[in-house]
Amino acid sequence: MNDNLLIKNCRLYNSADDKLPFDILIENSKIKSISVSANTTTEINSIDAGGRVAAPGLIDVHIQGAGGADILDGTLGSLQAISKTLATVGTTLFLGTTVMQPLNKNRHLFFARDYVGKDLGGAQLFGFHIEGPFVNINKKGGLSESGIYSPSLKALEEIFDITKGTLRMMTIAPELPGNLEIIRRLVKNNVIASFAHSDANYEETLKGFEAGINHVTHIFNAMPPLHHRNPGALTAIFENDRITAQIISDGHHLHPVTIRLIFKTLGAGRCVLITDGMHGIGLPDGRYVYNGREYESKEGAARYTDGTLIGSSMSLANIVLKFREFTGCTFEDAINAASKVPAQLLNIYDKKGSLEPGKDADIIIFDNDYSIYATFISGNLIFSKR
Repeated sequence: MNDNLLIKNCRLYNSADDKLPFDILIENSKIKSISVSANTTTEINSIDAGGRVAAPGLIDVHIQGAGGADILDGTLGSLQAISKTLATVGTTLFLGTTVMQPLNKNRHLFFARDYVGKDLGGAQLFGFHIEGPFVNINKKGGLSESGIYSPSLKALEEIFDITKGTLRMMTIAPELPGNLEIIRRLVKNNVIASFAHSDANYEETLKGFEAGINHVTHIFNAMPPLHHRNPGALTAIFENDRITAQIISDGHHLHPVTIRLIFKTLGAGRCVLITDGMHGIGLPDGRYVYNGREYESKEGAARYTDGTLIGSSMSLANIVLKFREFTGCTFEDAINAASKVPAQLLNIYDKKGSLEPGKDADIIIFDNDYSIYATFISGNLIFSKR
């Protein structure tokens, strides 16, 4: 562990003068200070960023896998592969996103829960985001029917028991009988209730918000479309300033014009960029096998050989860059949508999500071509191109 480290000569992602060099001093895994570079010699360990851009580590609240591995694998090797791969592409903290697997007795959750917050060699597994099981089967998308349950407080308590305090988010459909009480119970247990895989109308969506939903999973996907004579869930989402929404800004799940519309409607403070990524993240373009079926990973999209889109294989850092390209927003706003806003959502913004003294030294350095040059987690250099 680097108890003391100086990252010298970097530009800051949110600096008004992006040509001014700064030094970031790290002590005991925290950012001690950020100051204009004085070009002085020091006896502590130092790394010269060479004028490259420094930003807070990225936070992905919706990702199933990376590096040829998946949370569903239920092995330490897979968790390590995901963690290490994410660090190489700039993600420093993530929610392991998965589903219930009653046919396998949910072994993957029983196993992975013991590694939440532990050192996996890269990005920190902060907890779990479960898609389902209390979702609308008519909007199941890629979810397996075996992982969809009828709403039940007993089933929810069983999930709490399995996850042992590591459940951070659950995607739920508020229109199903019994789910409003489940939403209230989730909120009471400090679990984010997120809207999706739902066929709710406008009024049903509002009732979900009143019960405690404050977030939306992969907006526009697995929900009714926007209709001019039938205001539905999307209208309710857009008009409620309290609701944040996940955006898969890879250019495949959403058209770039739609992404621009979302940004203009929600505003920078309500956009949460995600990958909804799967095990092709970090792998070169090519053909692989996932869930026993061959798929092709190409230009950030993973598709089965019949053309069906199964997920994103684009890193969160590249999704940030695409978001800036599609919306015309500032680089700071794009970075914030993958750091500050998810940190606020997870209630950890006092520790992560920005470069400020006192916060955890989760820092990424962009190279001149905006690929990831270096990744620091808790002040430790986890990845470097050098």
